[in-house]
Amino acid sequence: MAYASIPIKDIVDRSVNHKWSVPEFQRGFVWKATQVRDLIESLWLNYPVGTLLVWDSSGPVQTRSASDAQTPDLWVVDGQQRTTALCILSGRKPYWWSASDAWDRTVRKYDIRFDVDTKDTARFVVANAATRRVKGMKYIPINKLLTLDVSHDADQKTLQEMARQVKLDGLCDGMDVMEVYTRLDRVRKIRDMEVVIITVDNDLEDVVEIFSRLNSRGTRVTEADIYLGVVAARTPGWVRDNFLPFVSQVSELGYDVTPNLIFRTLTGVGKKAVRYRAIEPSFWNATSIQPVWERTKKAWSLAMKQLRDRGVPGNALLPSDNGLVTLIALLDKFPNEGVSQILYWFLQALRFSRYSSSSTSSMEEDLKEVSESTTLVEALERLLARIRYLPPLAGDDFMRDYGDTRFGRLLLYLLVIRNSAADWDQAGVRIGFDGAELLAGFQPQFHHIFPKKFLEGKTPSELVDALANIAIIGPTINIRISKQNPMEYIPKYNITAQKLAQQYVSNNVVGTSVENYPNWVRKRADVLAEAGNEFLEGLRGDLKLPASVTESEKQQHAFDAA
Repeated sequence: MAYASIPIKDIVDRSVNHKWSVPEFQRGFVWKATQVRDLIESLWLNYPVGTLLVWDSSGPVQTRSASDAQTPDLWVVDGQQRTTALCILSGRKPYWWSASDAWDRTVRKYDIRFDVDTKDTARFVVANAATRRVKGMKYIPINKLLTLDVSHDADQKTLQEMARQVKLDGLCDGMDVMEVYTRLDRVRKIRDMEVVIITVDNDLEDVVEIFSRLNSRGTRVTEADIYLGVVAARTPGWVRDNFLPFVSQVSELGYDVTPNLIFRTLTGVGKKAVRYRAIEPSFWNATSIQPVWERTKKAWSLAMKQLRDRGVPGNALLPSDNGLVTLIALLDKFPNEGVSQILYWFLQALRFSRYSSSSTSSMEEDLKEVSESTTLVEALERLLARIRYLPPLAGDDFMRDYGDTRFGRLLLYLLVIRNSAADWDQAGVRIGFDGAELLAGFQPQFHHIFPKKFLEGKTPSELVDALANIAIIGPTINIRISKQNPMEYIPKYNITAQKLAQQYVSNNVVGTSVENYPNWVRKRADVLAEAGNEFLEGLRGDLKLPASVTESEKQQHAFDAA
């Protein structure tokens, strides 16, 4: 470990000229404009801005941008945000920022200016439309000052001319040109201020661990982040060219899941494990990981297609994304088999929060069951046995607060989608669809059939938000209905008996008084429970259910339900 101090201008030069770079396990630039402003203000006030940790690598490491003939030996491990901010303030694009047009937008977004005329201590501002409209030299872009080297005659003349122009604009009352020059030069001299650099030459695995510990105070760095760094080192280009583009592709298709979850599905497919430290190091090499990655992508594509075919437009409705790990492993081993039965297991796992607490242990248990099974039916029955107890749905399940039962909202949505339900507006377009296509990432509106404002103070509060008082409709009609009495809005918007039936709402809702609402909502809860059981049984087919359990286990299981 070595310590040194280098000027800020050299930090910028090394970043721009590819003498320094950033490994792939680093996140992108996430600072806000105010944080960039605060950095330059701290330097102006001569406050410490922390050290930079630089890694002297002993071998090739993959950068996050396209490569050139030059391979840097030094990598910014801790301090990427500050280093990138210094480049922004200087108006110079660091090498790892690959797209010029994106850089131009960033420079405009992080346009920090020096208020030469203010008497306040806060001399630095984030430029906005108002400051940009101010004519003259009051708000001077920082990059026009930090790029000046007054040892060169041309730059010194530029700074002198700026000082003269400030006075010609009638600014800095009581100061002469030389005093203005000195003030501007103080900003310019920030480029010469030194920052402490710590250089380490540890192995890659040690470096990502150091990175993890340093960043534990801010954005949490997970074990998956660390092992992505290991893969980036051992399989150059894979994270940048394969993994991250696929994460974006999955998101565009409606599954806005974390990169960490997709990485878990990779190891779930390849090693039937999600505890990375237990996986042999050779797995992270290109010859091992690339074929597993191709299988993982195929399983993801199949999973998204099968869920879309059942009306699930993305992960927003899922109570937990973690269930996707076992689902992907199942579809990798048993592609195009028993789609309905797989969905039955998946829904029951979500219903009873199989992956909500101690999810790592549950995932590893279930991945083992998949690995040891020779048929899909065997795998699913072993997975169902892990859930222990699968009672039929009851009306009480639909009397729960709709905000507290994510699985209940998902099931209600699936029941309505199965009926090809039309929206309650005049157009009557099928909910969640654009023509024949399911909208990727569609998020339904959960509408109170008897609106909350209408029921307020007239019926027990715990009945108002019951799932059985919820319909799935579009946003436009939801706003229009607002707090109206169903006896008024149903005929007003011509919500037909067919549309109501698609939502398991009886036509007599129009004649239901507030006093009879408790009876009405309980009856609909029973209807929904019956429809839910019929739907689930249709998916289950000939799968055997787990044997009966004790009464105490039943009670605990009911408590765990999502």
